[in-house]
Amino acid sequence: MREPPASLPDQSPLVRHASRGALPIAPQPFSARRLSYAALLMAAGLTGAYAETIPNFEVLTLVVFCAGVLLGVRDGILTGAVTMLVYSLLNPYGAAPPLITLAQVAGEAAAGAAGGVLAAAGLAALPPVPRALGLAISAVLLTLFFDLVTNLATGYLMGQVRIALLGGIPFSLWHIGWNVALFAGVGTPLVGALSHYRSRLSS
Repeated sequence: MREPPASLPDQSPLVRHASRGALPIAPQPFSARRLSYAALLMAAGLTGAYAETIPNFEVLTLVVFCAGVLLGVRDGILTGAVTMLVYSLLNPYGAAPPLITLAQVAGEAAAGAAGGVLAAAGLAALPPVPRALGLAISAVLLTLFFDLVTNLATGYLMGQVRIALLGGIPFSLWHIGWNVALFAGVGTPLVGALSHYRSRLSS
């Protein structure tokens, strides 16, 4: 009888390279522990989202970013997408239209991806001040992206894209300012703590 072929994953240079953590999106097995962490972060994000009383005064973006830091790019994206999808469909003010829901899901998925990429790049290893600066810049870019795609979707549905973008500027500035303070103030120590658990999940 012919010998069975050798296992491809064992011979693949890409997989061997990824196993050393060199790639931001390294293949990670699904496990009960990873799923438990993802579920806890989803619960925390949804609790913060449903507790929101002031528009754009939210913690969901930071929670999803931290999911990426802890669980990596793939699971950070999934955590952000599922959490935002649940909130959009079960919003106490009514479900958002599909296009706006898609924009919201894309915005939060980006936060999860960014957390995973920056964690793999060594964000947690930076001293506190540079880490806080990196997190503040991340907050600006992620919040701006979220507000832009959701305002574009809203304006498209209204048939008034320009008005929606201009009208959203004050809310976006407040949203960005809040997230910068939250990412820099709370995210700086949190990212450092989560990086230790990330290494355990990757081992």
